[in-house]
Amino acid sequence: MLENILNGLLKIFAWLLSRPTLRVRVSADNAEEEVGGLKFEAENISNETTSLSPSIVARFVTVERETSGMVFDVRELDRSLPPFTPKTFSASARESQPERHHAWFRTYTFSPTKGRARRTRIRNASLEQIGIVRFWVERLWFQLTGRLFGVKSSMTMEEYRAQQRSRGPH
Repeated sequence: MLENILNGLLKIFAWLLSRPTLRVRVSADNAEEEVGGLKFEAENISNETTSLSPSIVARFVTVERETSGMVFDVRELDRSLPPFTPKTFSASARESQPERHHAWFRTYTFSPTKGRARRTRIRNASLEQIGIVRFWVERLWFQLTGRLFGVKSSMTMEEYRAQQRSRGPH
């Protein structure tokens, strides 16, 4: 009896670990570019082949501290993601949203056709990716007070250029 339960748990655990998982890095989100304004790199970090779903959902907080969202369509026809091979994609917004350029606390949801969806959390237009706990704490503070929590308020041009160079292409 105990052996059957353990075997069942091992099968469930093995199934969960073998499901395709994505690693995604957003390199550009240009609200002024109508076609292909969102550029990102996706990598399947599992041994099983999958492909990227044709749409990406984005949620963000506007300057007025209101939550908004939009949908992007992936432009490439070949969305296959072989194991451990990064691919660069671009996506176009379904509708124009000029306030997206100044959006804070963006969450992009990338879904593979098989496997778990991947959420990439970004603080601001500099496309600085941050962890989930820090993202939720800073977002809550911003929505309550309208100010940023624990963030350097300005950067020099040299720091900005170094940040832009570190973004890609990879």
